[in-house]
Amino acid sequence: MLRGTGNCCGLRRPITSGRHLAGAAHGVRTRLARKALGGYLEHVIVWLAVVLWLVIVVWSLALMRAAGSTEELPRLGPAEPERSPERPPVVLGARRRRLLAAGQGALLVAVAVAAALLSDADQWLPVQLVGLLAVLVVGSDFMTLEAKRFRISGSFLGLVLAMALLGPAPAVAMGVACSLTDALRSRTRGILLLNNLVTYATFPLLGALVLGWLKDSGATPGGGYAIAVFGVFIAANALNFAMIAGHNVLLRGGSLETLFRTVYLPVLPWELATASLTAMAVYGFEVYGAGVVGLFALALGVCQLLLRALLEGQAHGEEVERRTDQLDVRHEGMLGLLLETLSLRDPNAAHHAAAVAHYAHELARAAGLDAREQAVVHTAGLLHDIGKEALPDHILLGRNDLHAAERRLVERHPADGARLLLRVEGLGEVATAVLAHHERIDGHGYPDGLSGDDIAIVARILAIAEVYDTLTSPETYRMPLSAAEAEDELRRVAGTQLDGRLVWLFVTQVLPGRLLEHEHLIADLEQELQVQRRVRGALDQPFLLGPPSGAA
Repeated sequence: MLRGTGNCCGLRRPITSGRHLAGAAHGVRTRLARKALGGYLEHVIVWLAVVLWLVIVVWSLALMRAAGSTEELPRLGPAEPERSPERPPVVLGARRRRLLAAGQGALLVAVAVAAALLSDADQWLPVQLVGLLAVLVVGSDFMTLEAKRFRISGSFLGLVLAMALLGPAPAVAMGVACSLTDALRSRTRGILLLNNLVTYATFPLLGALVLGWLKDSGATPGGGYAIAVFGVFIAANALNFAMIAGHNVLLRGGSLETLFRTVYLPVLPWELATASLTAMAVYGFEVYGAGVVGLFALALGVCQLLLRALLEGQAHGEEVERRTDQLDVRHEGMLGLLLETLSLRDPNAAHHAAAVAHYAHELARAAGLDAREQAVVHTAGLLHDIGKEALPDHILLGRNDLHAAERRLVERHPADGARLLLRVEGLGEVATAVLAHHERIDGHGYPDGLSGDDIAIVARILAIAEVYDTLTSPETYRMPLSAAEAEDELRRVAGTQLDGRLVWLFVTQVLPGRLLEHEHLIADLEQELQVQRRVRGALDQPFLLGPPSGAA
């Protein structure tokens, strides 16, 4: 007779020894410990993300406060008169505005009631996840990155995560808090604030309801829910734009299509990237838990800080470029003022400076000099006689032969001019050219008696330009020569006074067709100042040079 064993089909249970029971118990305890450790690490990661986001927000607020208390850099132009801010044209009348505000208020109340009725207390759990998303949503408003025509913020990512991971009530509450935070920061008031509250309560409610229905219906198995989050992100973002932009069109006029093209499309790549990041965060949450959301929040914070640094660097570069342009204009104006001041003593000074700068620049181009050397030559052509300001009137304006003592004074003007130019940063090479523009190839020039290639090529070019204008201009030479006679004279002194190769370039490539066709333009000071403005940027790099020899 078979006895019951308490086992199906009369099978005997295997007899388990105490050792096996102890091993099994140890395995269970190990698994439980690992699970507890995993849950503990998950909590640590989430709360660490909350703390770091708070630190980032506080840091951003400190930077904003410091930037607001710092005085602006003085503008280089004349101070503009203060203008009262122009109000945009109002399209809606007062009555319609009141009706619109009443409708928005009713919609806001309806959304709040619907969110409360369609939610339960479980949607506010876990507390650490709610806290992380709340800090992400509200804190991102203090880290908004502003460019010329768009703003980049991480708050929308946090709102969509609240729709997907929490529910309608938390998402709506965070949206309203986000709007109020933005209102405090940007001082939005009245009907505009009301529209922002309605917008940031409506799309979180609709998005949370759609995602909740998809999750409950089981229509998104596997990673399908993350894909649904991506689609809801884009749809909610478009609804957000339509409600904000449409409200502005109602109040101020304009075209919704134009706003879509100029405001929404430029930021669409960023929105698509953020939607992808949000979907990845949701998928990671389903697989690994809330710790992944904390890591994504950290990644977003780092990304925003890097983008902030990039945009600030770009803005700083644009400001530097703007101010450089202003300095170029003032540099041009100061040169013109200086030459005109010299012309008050010597009426021919401005004409001569413009002609020498023109000829020297053309010869430098023909000689194949780079842009910087061409800029040095042109600037030196305008300023080559600045040292003559120290000469007395009877020498500067006189037409008689000079005595030996007077000639020694004249021969100091290159050194005097170079010494003045060395006081201006960036004009070191110009000072070198001015110092040596009266040196000769044969070594009999002044002030240092340099010869051959010891004379800088910019100074050799300057010497040819000055000699030619002195020979041909009735204003600077007692008996002006014709173009042909001046060309013959240049050929005669080539190799002794002037550089032979450069003289050949000048008479074969610079002079033919230029003097006869543009004679009335060559000595135009305003035109040469415009040229100087174009080449000014090549002189920005500093050039170190000792004081010129022979300087007093």
